[in-house]
Amino acid sequence: MSSYKPIILVYNPLAGHGHLDSWSAMVTNLLLQEGYKVFVLTPNKIDLLSRLSAMNMTNASNLQILEWALPVQNIFKRIYRKISGKIIPLKVKQNVEPSAVDPELNYLEPMEFAERIHFALSKEVSSPHLIINMYMDLYRTDYSRWNHFESRMRIPWVGLRFIPAKDPIEGYYFIPSCRGMAFLDEDVCQRYQKSIFDKNFAYFPDITDASLPTKKSELSVEILKRARGRKVVFLGGTIGRSKNLEKWYELISIANPERWFFLQIGEIRFENLTTGDIAAQNKCLRMMPENLLIKNEYLPDEKIFNDVIFNSDVLFAVYRDFKISSNMLGKAAAFERPILVAQGNLMGQRVNEYQIGIAVPEDNVLMMLQALEHLVQNPIPNQHFVAYREEFSEKVFSKSMIEFIGKCIQ
Repeated sequence: MSSYKPIILVYNPLAGHGHLDSWSAMVTNLLLQEGYKVFVLTPNKIDLLSRLSAMNMTNASNLQILEWALPVQNIFKRIYRKISGKIIPLKVKQNVEPSAVDPELNYLEPMEFAERIHFALSKEVSSPHLIINMYMDLYRTDYSRWNHFESRMRIPWVGLRFIPAKDPIEGYYFIPSCRGMAFLDEDVCQRYQKSIFDKNFAYFPDITDASLPTKKSELSVEILKRARGRKVVFLGGTIGRSKNLEKWYELISIANPERWFFLQIGEIRFENLTTGDIAAQNKCLRMMPENLLIKNEYLPDEKIFNDVIFNSDVLFAVYRDFKISSNMLGKAAAFERPILVAQGNLMGQRVNEYQIGIAVPEDNVLMMLQALEHLVQNPIPNQHFVAYREEFSEKVFSKSMIEFIGKCIQ
């Protein structure tokens, strides 16, 4: 039996957002472990190398990091510029709401994907057998753009979508070079496969980086000092409307400050908050309760982020109108911390199935408080977390990914 392995190019279109950078590094690591020759194209080579170093993979002989660049002449031909990770047409005023002009105004252009691949590979002798785009949610979806993309770059490729549409209507599903898509939801995968027969669709378990620092971080020391033995409730990650800040602050206002300490860590996307979120936050900040610590910043070191979770007592993930997966479930299982989520939808279903927390209505603050009390008074049996970790493991992920790759390069 031949030991030959195809060449896979991992393409990460956006750096500086921990979840995405983490996924790119994990996928790269798993491919390297499986013996594939791996090309990586990412805006932040240093971050990737740092993450791979923690996995002891920076010196892998089958790893090659390509140059993230575009020809100068192409850059000046384009009418787009990159601002804070988003593509914004120069002819449109930046203060115009995307929905008023174009709902996909700030999305990435497919042709940029093609041009970066083409330019990076122009200096290489070998060409990949398959490209994996790690974040297809970022791209414009109309067929005309993807048809133009097809004229420039015809290497077979697949992608990962974290927030898939209800049905596969995006233009890239109708070009030959797209071989398929992977999702974090089994039901979406099955529904898409029934709708489009000539593409491959795969389910990947929502895995997470569970690495910890060698000693307790300074941030965790600060948090525990402030908490003074009170139960720590953690809300973290990029904070927008889905994080349900209005109910989070309402929960803080009714909880006993002698018993509970609340921790909010993550960059706040103010433009994405609801008016209710903003009003609740402004009210909270005016009062600034002693049992609340807010760190409005992105933590680039995931080990520090994980350490904070490890030193918390309960994870708050009662997200608003949140129908997809979240790696916060994986964090909860990895560090055996109970999690509070919104009932219904995917997260609620998984929490109930594996019994690693409690699901409550996303707008019922009294039930949230009651659930917190129940979780700290009734520890979740260890085997529940173990069962979740087994199903959402790197081993299961790798098996699914390898099968998917095999189908897509046939």
